[in-house]
Amino acid sequence: MLTEAELDARTLAAAVQARVGMPLHSQLETTLRRLIESGQIAAGAVLPGELELAAQLGVSRHTVRHALGVLTNEGLLRRERGRGTTVVSATPKRIFERSLSSFYAFAWETRARGAQQRSYVLERKVIEADELLAQRLAISAGTEVERIVRLRTADDDPLVFETAYVPHDLAVVLDDTVLERESIYDELERRHGLRITRARESIRPVVLNRPVARLLRSTPGAPAFSVERTTWTDRGPIEWQESIVRGDRYLYSVDLPRQA
Repeated sequence: MLTEAELDARTLAAAVQARVGMPLHSQLETTLRRLIESGQIAAGAVLPGELELAAQLGVSRHTVRHALGVLTNEGLLRRERGRGTTVVSATPKRIFERSLSSFYAFAWETRARGAQQRSYVLERKVIEADELLAQRLAISAGTEVERIVRLRTADDDPLVFETAYVPHDLAVVLDDTVLERESIYDELERRHGLRITRARESIRPVVLNRPVARLLRSTPGAPAFSVERTTWTDRGPIEWQESIVRGDRYLYSVDLPRQA
């Protein structure tokens, strides 16, 4: 095993296996992945700086940064300004597959996978709906709406940064316990006698900005999904939300039956 004291740029450069036809960043990426997954580089080890590695390998700093970025997005490394690049885990993080074939909720799917779900409330504020939000929720402009911002985690692993808007007269029954530990859909149905019927989502690829990347323990510029969702009940729409979902931890899938 390479200890932190032995983990210098020269040692890593010597371990890189040159392969004809393989780009230099892929050679570094493949070698580091093998050393980490085999346990030869332990979790917690700090990698040499980009400039040191680039000099030892005879490549550009951009090449090194590209390789480290790939492994960071896989969950093997963590890169922090002022602290360098740290090995996070010897095994890649679990990928959550989210089927778009039926209605889902974060709390439901997390529990179904045997993970402990918790949400951290970052903001809860009553605002007046503007014209666009009023249209989305089928209410009058100026109606009071609660904006609820949460960081959603599974086994203390941050996966989703979510901002939801719910009419205030409905959201008033949502206490801290529900917002942190339960599904708000279950609570709204139970307390208001509603029945959730459907949701519509729009998904597009984005990259993480610095504040959200910090919350999600990821890297600025890392791939993510922006998911806009409207949820309906038998009485009309009750929620509009936008979520930023980690692109390295989620896979979206959908069944495509062929019509007769």
